[in-house]
Amino acid sequence: MIEEIPAAIRFLRVNVPLRKQHRTAQGSEHLRDVILVSWLRQDGVVGWGECPTLSFAGYATESTEVAWQGLTTELGPQLMLGNSILAAGLIASTAALADASLDARLRSEGRALVEELLSDSSESPLAQTAGEARCLPRCVVIAELGAPLSELADLALAAAQAGAAMVKLKIAPGHDLEALRAVRAAAPDLLLAADANGSYSDLDQLRAVDALGLAFIEQPFSAELTWDELSQLRAKMETPLALDESLVSLDAVRSAALAGAVDVVSIKPARLGGMKAAASAVEFAAAAGMDVFVGGMLELGIGRAGAAVVASLPGCNLPTDLGPSSQYVKQDICEPIDVNLAGELIVPTGPGIGRVPDESRLQQYGVDEVILR
Repeated sequence: MIEEIPAAIRFLRVNVPLRKQHRTAQGSEHLRDVILVSWLRQDGVVGWGECPTLSFAGYATESTEVAWQGLTTELGPQLMLGNSILAAGLIASTAALADASLDARLRSEGRALVEELLSDSSESPLAQTAGEARCLPRCVVIAELGAPLSELADLALAAAQAGAAMVKLKIAPGHDLEALRAVRAAAPDLLLAADANGSYSDLDQLRAVDALGLAFIEQPFSAELTWDELSQLRAKMETPLALDESLVSLDAVRSAALAGAVDVVSIKPARLGGMKAAASAVEFAAAAGMDVFVGGMLELGIGRAGAAVVASLPGCNLPTDLGPSSQYVKQDICEPIDVNLAGELIVPTGPGIGRVPDESRLQQYGVDEVILR
């Protein structure tokens, strides 16, 4: 939710090379083409948000090009006029604006994001976590679809040695059973899950994977399926069903729970409307008895910082997909998100989301900029 009309908004498009190609059933990325939103309040305080879209319309959000056009020619100008900015198809764009506005307000008040999110919660006393540095168990995602089995095994072993609590392998028909077996053999003590990104057309394709005793299978079927269809498929599965791309809003989380269509909820703030909406989804899902984790969207440091705070909320009972900045990029646009010696993710502290971009890196990686006043 946008809380005030800003004095100015700055949109920056940056291209940051990934350490290695990210390959899933939806597509591949070798570069993070990301939009940052700088929100200047009337009192002069600046806040930041990130729109972590992909070059293709993935994770049930718009593509980066669509987001850029939407932010700079539609949402931004309307916002400066004081008009509503709800726009169909611009999910992550709207969330980035909401997050930048929230970050600016919290910085103006000298408050941290975790304080805001916990103060909204009915589940946890603020004193339990506000202001405390927290470290979170991690799930390392192996997004190397189609890679040789030996490479997958090496990645799983490296994850175990780095302190991961879980490994999640990206799968698709024809790239599943043997790959999962190789990962399990390499890291038998780790929890193992799979993420299909909606690539299976029916349960028969998934039978062998379903029999492996995984922690969960994430989004095996299309996000276009109805809740009733997903509920029927879930009833026939042995493995807990996690939903990701199907959950595009807090209302979707509620509908999936009501229909009995989900066991595990993947929370992605940029897809649910921003960090406040994501926190509400965490609280609802946990209260409904579902397992919850915060999934990653290949965010840079600004988006990763906010998502890490959401992942630290009491309702998140499974390891987060979020990893350190160094796992994805050689140099982040801000102080990197890091892990401790045990391999746990260190949740940022400080005013707002706890991170601000380094202006020199914005100049280094920037490819476009629009300022609205």
